[in-house]
Order: sequence, then structure tokens, then C-alpha cells
Amino acid sequence: MKGQSGLKVYAVILLASAGLSIFLNLILQSRNYSILSHGFRLSGLHLFLFFGFWAIFFCVLAAGVIILARIEANALGTDYAERLTDGARAALPFLFFLLSPVLQAHYLTRSDFRTRLGLLGVFVALAVLYLKIAGLLPLLKERPLFVRTWTAWFQGLSLRKRLAVLFVAAFLVYNLCAFALVSQDVTFSGDEPYYLLTTDSLLYDKDINLANNYADRDYFHFYNQENSPRLKLDIYGQQGKKGPDYIYPINLPGISVLMLPWYAVSQLLKGKWLTFALKGSLSIWAVLLGLQIYLLARDLWRKENLAFKLWLLYSFSAPVLFYAVHLYPEIPIALFSVYIFRKVRSPAPLSSLRLLFMGFLLGTFFWFGLKYNLIFWPLLLVSVYLLWKHQKPRAKILLFLVFPILGLVLFYSFVFSLYGTISPFAVYEGAITPERAQALKQAWLSLPLWSRTDTFFNYFLDQRDGLLLYSPLYVFMFLGLVEVFRRSKKDFVILLFIALPFILNYAFFTHRQGHCPQGRVLTPLSWIGAILIGYFLAFNRNRTFAALFRGACIVSLVIAGILLFHPPFLYQSTTHEFTRRPGDLFVFLSNMHFFLPFYLPSFIKIRNLDYLPNYIWIGAVALFIVLYIIFKGKQPGRSKPGLRLGLTLGLLAAASMLWVVYPRTVLYPAQTFTYSTEQQLGLYLFPLGKDVVAKNQGELYLHDDRTYKVVLGSKNKLEKVKIVFGSEAGEHEVKMTFFDLPLFEGRTSREKKDLIIDPPAYVLFRQLYLYEIDFGFKKRSAENLKVEPYLFQIIPLR
Repeated sequence: MKGQSGLKVYAVILLASAGLSIFLNLILQSRNYSILSHGFRLSGLHLFLFFGFWAIFFCVLAAGVIILARIEANALGTDYAERLTDGARAALPFLFFLLSPVLQAHYLTRSDFRTRLGLLGVFVALAVLYLKIAGLLPLLKERPLFVRTWTAWFQGLSLRKRLAVLFVAAFLVYNLCAFALVSQDVTFSGDEPYYLLTTDSLLYDKDINLANNYADRDYFHFYNQENSPRLKLDIYGQQGKKGPDYIYPINLPGISVLMLPWYAVSQLLKGKWLTFALKGSLSIWAVLLGLQIYLLARDLWRKENLAFKLWLLYSFSAPVLFYAVHLYPEIPIALFSVYIFRKVRSPAPLSSLRLLFMGFLLGTFFWFGLKYNLIFWPLLLVSVYLLWKHQKPRAKILLFLVFPILGLVLFYSFVFSLYGTISPFAVYEGAITPERAQALKQAWLSLPLWSRTDTFFNYFLDQRDGLLLYSPLYVFMFLGLVEVFRRSKKDFVILLFIALPFILNYAFFTHRQGHCPQGRVLTPLSWIGAILIGYFLAFNRNRTFAALFRGACIVSLVIAGILLFHPPFLYQSTTHEFTRRPGDLFVFLSNMHFFLPFYLPSFIKIRNLDYLPNYIWIGAVALFIVLYIIFKGKQPGRSKPGLRLGLTLGLLAAASMLWVVYPRTVLYPAQTFTYSTEQQLGLYLFPLGKDVVAKNQGELYLHDDRTYKVVLGSKNKLEKVKIVFGSEAGEHEVKMTFFDLPLFEGRTSREKKDLIIDPPAYVLFRQLYLYEIDFGFKKRSAENLKVEPYLFQIIPLR
């Protein structure tokens, strides 16, 4: 290393170590910050520490870069100066720490400030790690690595053992996810309690007449009555032909039958263990679904690495990851579908028993939901077509048809026995008169085209439940569709023939998903998405699109992690009663100055024709496909370190602007409380959480003993504020801060206390005076907060 090159390396190290020193000093000083005092100090002891840390970091960083460069040069047979430059290049993200004092310009609380410092540290560390690994990878391609060793070991196993390894891994992950959700008090919502109530009736009554189950409140066999004594499950069923004492579930009993063994075992458990046993009761089907994707990928492309990668991405991202630990029929339907498809497309001869089994699986579709008719018929026709081409003698196809025909006959007999009609719509509407049938027909036909179109795009792009925003890797299934069209017109037609009737039927009737994880409508067809992604992986040769795919995979897995530890974000209905556009995940990813949902597509059930982001996002997806068609065959040159560095620093800057520079508190949605004609306060609900009930004059009813962030906005500066808090039903330890200034610490004992304060600080934001009170309490008595909530109220005084 000579001349200017060496000077540049040491200059980078010098500045990087200065940034690290500032960052560490800021972390240490921020322990004593408050809304009244949060300036970065470089005098006296602080100045000594700054130079001391700077010297230490310079020595450590310089030694690390030099030693690593020598090791890499000797081990990999490359130029030492080049490795030294690469090491300095990887250290450049540390320069972002030089700007860390700027974070104080938008200060709210000490906790928020330290959180943003932590995020900056994580982002910088990831950028440094990425640049270092990316600089080494081209040199390591031919070197033995652990990954290669592990891959060789895995591929050296027999297929049976490989499947066993994948089975155990997926089963453990799914049940760990179920445990994580249940430990955060997730129970059963949406359609889940109705499936469980049917299971309860099957177990104890040996029927699916739920009239007595609703009357006897049998849902407390799986809900905790102590936690929710006032819970009353609304009837979700239709009266049968025998009268009001016969109520049959709208949700057909197929999934309830599958849950029956686990439900019986769960009745031996209590509390969260019961919930955990039930939440994981369908995970076995998701495990088997992942294995079928793995086997199908091996059959299609004969590439073990691709099959493993597809299994990994499909199994542990939305929607499969979350439907594996919820109680819905989408995963079993996807499993049965992909298994049948894999077998019928194979030219290998099928035994009579195998054909009967495949037909049996297809014949069960009716019992999981009326909607699955739109998968049953296309899959039946495709299966017969492929069996006709591949199986000899062709008469064996009749064995495959036995159970589908039997299932069809039994299902319509079942509907007739319950409702006195063979119309399958009786499951949803009960016995339908001709007049009622005509009215329903007219209502369906009168739906406007824009509503049907909106519904279609909702399944893919809506920020509350659209699959592509919660699992961006599925964007690449459209590129896979391009590859299928180029390489096999037959597969192209077959896959669309199976998928489109189901999706278009849903869109035609404008059905939306309710209180359930994102992507429910597309989950039973997610295996087709996996096949299309596999086609992209198998035939894409453009490094840019490969890099974008890796980025989409990382984002998908990160989003899955966020959802796992923030369960309320999973349940974002878009049915007609929900008219707020923002999805909670993207509200959470916003900050005080930048509200991400404003820039995301939204297809909620209102007229969306003038909502500009929808057109931009649809156009962006279309443009993405067009660019792939144009540039697919053109391989760009080897990635240049300068370009990689620029992109990394650009992403680091963007992430910092979104999640570091401004306070993480999101001012949404606002609820206004009126105390007089001259005095109003706006309360921001998102920072509080969903379990808070806010009423007339700022009364907040708190149903869980935890810390609540109460953020208020006023058009006028508050001179005095009265805070009322307490409960007449129990004893509680209470701690309260105003921003990060101590306000109250003590107990309330079956009482309500008043506290009058002169607000010592405020934050100006868009012509509003903002105030934050962090209120936390811990229950020290046995009362049920769901029944006797804790009161917190803020009253402005003159």
C-alpha cells in the first residue's frame, strides 16, 4: 500500500473511528437525557472520553482492517492492497455515526431517542457486514465453506432422511411461532371459534347442530371464561329445515374433523397451554405442504438447491407461516391440491390404491367450504386430462373418479338433509325462497365493475391484507409466469385454468377477508405461486433480477418476524365496515414526520377511482414484468464495488430517514375530545394499542396492566392539566412520567386519584402543542381488568 491509496484508507478509518466515538459517547450521555436537557456535550470529562474512545476505536479498527487484509491476501492468494481497500470500503457506513447528534433535533423522550440510536447501530452494522461479505464472496466461490459442507451433507442423505430433516425443522418452527403468538395473549378470532365450536359439537354431541352449543356457551371449552366472562359468541349459522332448534354452521365441518383428535387432547389442558395445543393443531398439514413443494420442485427442475430454497422461502414467509398456526382450511386444501397435481403430472405409473387416495382427497374439497368448488372442478378436469395422457390402461382413471363423484353426491344429500334443498347456497343463506334467490341474484349482478376490479387488486396489493406487500417475494411469480409461457404453454394454461376461476369468482362477488392473517384468499393457491417462483429461479439469468429477488426474500422474512412479534398487525379486515386505509404494520413502520400508508395502495370497500397510489403501484408491477421480458436474456457485467457501495449507502440513508432521524411515535389516528367550546384535545390512538377504550372527555379504560403511551395534541398551550387515575376494584402499583420527567410513582388502592400539573414542556408539531404521558400500572389484586378496567383521564384546566 503506497501513496494516496494508503492515505485514503487511513482517512476512512480515522473518520469511522471518530463516528464510533461520537456514537458511544451519545449512548452514554443519553442515559441522563430528558425533554428539558438533551444536548450533546464535548467538554471536560466528555471531551476526554471522546478522544479516548476515538484513539481506541482507531487502533482497533485499523488493526482489524490490516490483519483481516493480510489474512485474506494470504489465504485467498489475492493482492494485499486490494483487500485493504475493500476493508476500508466496508467501514464507510460507520461515517453515518458522525451525524448521530443530529437525532437530538427531533427529541421526544429518552426511550425513543435511545431506540433510534439502537436502530442506527443495527443498520450500520448490517451495512458493514454486507459490504464485507459481498467483497469476499467472489473470492470464496471455489473455497470450501460451512454452507457447502452442510449442503453436501444434506444432499448426501437419502430422500427419506432429507424429508425427515425438513419435516422436523418445519414442525419445530411452526410450533415455536404458535408459542410466540400464544405467549402474547393471542387466542381465537375471525372464523376460528366457529370451526372450534363445530369440533366441540362433533366431540361431545356427535353432530353439527350448534343450537345447544351456542345456548350452553360451549365456546368456553376453548376460551378462558375467567378472562372474558362477558364474551358472547354471535351465531354464525343458518336454521335448518327442522326449525329454530337446529342451527348448522356456515363454515363446513371439514377442518373441524381434522382438528378433532387435537381438540380432544386439548380438553385435558387449561389456559394458554390449551390455546397452544389448538393453535398448532393444523401445523402438521403446513409441514406436509412444504414437503410437497420440495418434492414438486425436484421433479420439475432436478435441482436440489433450488428445491431446498423454494421449501425454505415458501414455508417460512406469509401466508403459509401464519396459516400454519391458525385454524383455517386453506392449508389443507393447498396440500391436497399440490399433491394431486404433482402425481397426475408425473409420467410414472400410479397404483390403483394411489388413484383412489388421490380421488378421496379431491372428494373432500366440498366439506371444507363451498368456495372450493372453484378449485375442485378445474383440478378434476386437469387431473383427468393428465391421467389420460400418462396412465395406461386409461380405464384406471375411473378409480380416481370414484370418490369425487361419491363426495359430490354425499355433499348434496347432506345439504338436502339439513335445509330441504339441494341448492348449495343454503349453507350461507339457509333455505332460500324463489323470491329471495331472485333478490340475491339481482344484488350480485348490480355490483359495479369498479367494485369487482378493486376486489381483485385487493388480494394482491391492499396495504391491509394484500399478499404482495406482506410477502414481496410473490411479486416474482409474475416473472415466473413469463418463463412458464416461454417454456411450456401447456403448463401455463393448466396453472391459470386452476387458479383463475377461484380468484375471479371471489372478485366477482366482491368477497373480502375478515379478521385473519393477510393473504387468506390466495393461500389455497399459494402452491401455484411457489411453482411460478421456482420457474423464475430455474431460468432467470439476469443478475439484477436475482439481486432484487434476494432483497424481496429478506424483506418478506423480516416482515414475517415483525408480524410474529406484533400479532395485532396480522388481523386487518377489508370488509365493508372497515373504511380506514392504513395497515397497522405500515403505520408502525412510519414516524412522526413521514406516514408510510399515504404512499401505499389501498382497495378497501369504498370508491377508489381517485386514489393515485393504486395506479402507481399497479403500473409499477406491470413495468417490472415488462422490464423482465426485455432484459431477461441480457446479463449485466460483474457487480462493481463502487456501485454496490453506493446502493448500500443509499439504502442506509433511506432507512435512517424513515426509522432513525424522526421520533418513532406515530400521530394516527386522532380522536378529538371536547371539554368546552374553547378547549379540545386530540388523542392519538395507535401508540396506545388496540385494547384501550376511549370515551367522551378523555376517559381511557385500560384492560391490561402494562405501560401506555398517551400522546396528546392541542391547538393552544396547556397551562394546567388534571390527571385522574385509579380503580375502585383493586390495588395497583403506578408509575407515570411526563415525556421522560418523573411525574408520579406510588399505589392506588380501590380509589381514584387526582393529580394537577403545570406541563413543564411541550413539542411543537405542525401548529400543534404535543404532550406525552407514559402511564404504567401493575395489578396487585385479583380483579379481572377485562371486567373492571383501570381508568386514566386527562382534563385540561384554565
